Amino acid sequence: MFVPSTTGPADEGTGWYLGYVYDPARDGSDLVVIDASDFAGKPVARIKLPQRVPYGFHGNWITG
Repeated sequence: MFVPSTTGPADEGTGWYLGYVYDPARDGSDLVVIDASDFAGKPVARIKLPQRVPYGFHGNWITG
């Protein structure tokens, strides 16, 4: 999922990508945050979730 930045140009190079990554060693998932301007770089954040997120799970980003 792409989360746009509130500053800078309104394109997919300014913001963050969020995705779930499955870790089979612990049978759990992580929510990974990637800087859109450095897609090949290390994640900005990696949040360990308490359980596995099923493949195909998705969500929507809604501005508030």
